[in-house]
Amino acid sequence: MGQSLCVQCRTQPVDPAWRPFCSERCKLLDLGNWVAGRYRVEGDATTIRNSDDPDPDA
Repeated sequence: MGQSLCVQCRTQPVDPAWRPFCSERCKLLDLGNWVAGRYRVEGDATTIRNSDDPDPDA
């Protein structure tokens, strides 16, 4: 099996220090995508309730 490529840029080989990325730059770009909401995890939608709201299941 060949050398793995960075999951962010897909051009450079993975650096063990930044695995699965090739550099700190790619690691931070990936983190920025998560923070900006560009990545999503599939699943059921949820509602965030305020702690002052009555519990609908009670």
